[in-house]
Amino acid sequence: MALNPSQGEPQGYPTLEKKAYAEPKAKRILLEALRGRGGKLTRSDAMAVSGLPELETQQALTVLLKEYRSHLSATDSGELVYEFDPAFERRGTLTWRERLAAAGAALWTGFTFVFKISIVVTLVVYFMLFVAMMLALIFARRADDRDDDRGFGFGFADLFWIWGWNPGFAGAPARRLSARPKKPFYKSVFDFVFGPPRAPVDPLADEKEILAAIRQRNGRIGAVDLVQLMGWDFDRAEEEATRLLADYGGEPEVTDDGVVIYVFKELRKTTNESRGWLGTDRPRPAWERLERAAPLTGNASGTNTAIGFFNAFNLLAPFWIVPLFEMKTRISLAGASVWLHTFPAIFSAAFFAIPAGRVVREKLAARSRARRNARRSLLSRIFAAPAEARCLEAIAPDRAQAEALERDLVRLGGDVAPEPDEQGRVRYLFPRIEREMAALARARAAAARDEASPGEVVFSSDD
Repeated sequence: MALNPSQGEPQGYPTLEKKAYAEPKAKRILLEALRGRGGKLTRSDAMAVSGLPELETQQALTVLLKEYRSHLSATDSGELVYEFDPAFERRGTLTWRERLAAAGAALWTGFTFVFKISIVVTLVVYFMLFVAMMLALIFARRADDRDDDRGFGFGFADLFWIWGWNPGFAGAPARRLSARPKKPFYKSVFDFVFGPPRAPVDPLADEKEILAAIRQRNGRIGAVDLVQLMGWDFDRAEEEATRLLADYGGEPEVTDDGVVIYVFKELRKTTNESRGWLGTDRPRPAWERLERAAPLTGNASGTNTAIGFFNAFNLLAPFWIVPLFEMKTRISLAGASVWLHTFPAIFSAAFFAIPAGRVVREKLAARSRARRNARRSLLSRIFAAPAEARCLEAIAPDRAQAEALERDLVRLGGDVAPEPDEQGRVRYLFPRIEREMAALARARAAAARDEASPGEVVFSSDD
């Protein structure tokens, strides 16, 4: 058999050659190899199941880590361990629950708009009654003016007076009779049904808080920072940390003691180290940002009572006044039954049902909010001394905090101390928090200061 002059081997024999793959192809090969394989894997596992070379495997793992929901952890030997979502869902992909919630929100917005229009239309009917009452008040005022010989006749002054203004006629200075501004009644009705308008919320507020923390901590954070800042458990913090890598160009590093540090050197670069560019003065920890309940109506109790009374009257009228009117007058209103019976009854029932539903929803939300706030307040006590073994009463003095400790001990990096205290009580400590905080402090101290410099300007359009 002839020899291959370039290789010194017989022609026709298979040879092993180093294969190079472009990044998109390597990612596709590894993705197909990992589909259907659950659990955690190392870089060696990924090479074995895909057949990709080491460099291409590492690059593909980094791309998959950024594109798909995943977790990243490290062993005590410094080995990175990857865990991908079994369904390989992309980051930002809406789950079916999120899709249903979005669809429900859209339907609710449409219903709210239609119902508010219905309220306005309904108010037109009452407006006629209010006009009649207004005219009666004006004529009653004219009668009073004639009695005390101070009247100035019917005119614009009467209209000013009925709305609470004294226009300054007859020598009196113009002034507002009620100095306190009042919310228009129709807005009070809207708020009674749907709740007061919420203040605009910045959807990127949390991102800004995290980015400010990254910049002020020398471009290096760990899962423990996100636990502290956002009140998450470590599982959620790790998943969000890998998302931050994808969104803001970070890279993971592993310390000698196995702590994963998320490094964002590019985020440090700035031309101005003033507070306004580096972020907030001090990123606030989760326990300084407790969630608060929104007001149900924002109305005074008397206003809510009046609105409830008017609607109760409308709810009962189709079953009381309308039949009595038909009976006394012997006039049949069967042709207008939908508008005199069905519509007002259904509309008034919905008018009460919507705020009643909001009350129930708020009670359910209050429970979840209380649990999250209990965890946040518990974290303030944990971070005060994570390595100190303390009994339940010392670390979680109230019931809500104690329940949060029992529920989230492991997820918050906690453990039971080997020895009880002098009274035989179980003690708790949080070695993971202590270990990660120490590793991050060392990494930040060792970070090069010139990472924050964008470099010397070599060209400017101002020149």
